[in-house]
Amino acid sequence: MRLAILCSGQAGQHREMLDEVLLVPECSSIREAASEVLGKDIALWWNSLDEKSIFLNSNAQFGIACYQMATWVRISSLLPEIKLIAGYSLGELIGYFVAGGLSAIETLKLVRERARLMDESAGSQFKNEGCMVLWRGRVSPTTLAVRDRAIKENHLDIAIKRRDGEIVLAGSDESISRFVVELKGLNPNLLRLSVTIPAHSHYLAGASDAFRDILNSSAISMPRINVLGTVEAMPVKSRDEAINALARQISATIRWDECMDSIAESGIDKVIELGPGNDLAKLIGAEHSEISARAVSDFNSFRSLADWLN
Repeated sequence: MRLAILCSGQAGQHREMLDEVLLVPECSSIREAASEVLGKDIALWWNSLDEKSIFLNSNAQFGIACYQMATWVRISSLLPEIKLIAGYSLGELIGYFVAGGLSAIETLKLVRERARLMDESAGSQFKNEGCMVLWRGRVSPTTLAVRDRAIKENHLDIAIKRRDGEIVLAGSDESISRFVVELKGLNPNLLRLSVTIPAHSHYLAGASDAFRDILNSSAISMPRINVLGTVEAMPVKSRDEAINALARQISATIRWDECMDSIAESGIDKVIELGPGNDLAKLIGAEHSEISARAVSDFNSFRSLADWLN
């Protein structure tokens, strides 16, 4: 068996997401690291957020990072050797914690800095919800031509290429709104995402440059497990490559379609998604039927997850 770990990005957060993280003894190291980085107890911080606030970029990124890191701490001793790690959006940074290239505190510091820089780079133009939209479903060539023209006219970027023509677009709230109004009749599968920052677009070029400087001063090291760089869909080979990959992906298109191909081509036959949710597991399972893909949340216990691997 050749096993890969998938770390997800800014999707799937919900009010109960951190309940177990805040309670179970196995997660104490993550709680302590998070509280130190926040400068306050993580439970007080999380419980102070309302249903809208948990989707704000800085809060969402920090909460999802804590969830995935705690999940990894809880399951890592049950797993066989990991051959590859791939992270989607924020998940690429979390992947370096999983791979041993970053400590918990260093990872969460970088998560906070990454979110801060993204917020600052987006500026006042991107303060409303809905800066990204998911295009999915099969449509005619004529509709695709209309879509591509609307992308150009509304100054949108392709933020993520997923699978089978499925893409995530990023732009200002106004531009995304116009795009949805123009195209909804032609593609009823359009899904506006609860994201307040146009990630993986040229609008965040300043954040990429600044984050590269921060990464250069950080303790990030070459991981002991291969991590895919999602812009090139290739494993990083050095500390410098890791820094460049993590900086670039903030403002460049993520090629998740090619990452899934790279996972398959490396001989991986099982993948586990840390969550929250199981979107990535579903994507790779649909794209590569030879790979058995599950998310941690698909199992009723960690023991049943371990049994699935045997």
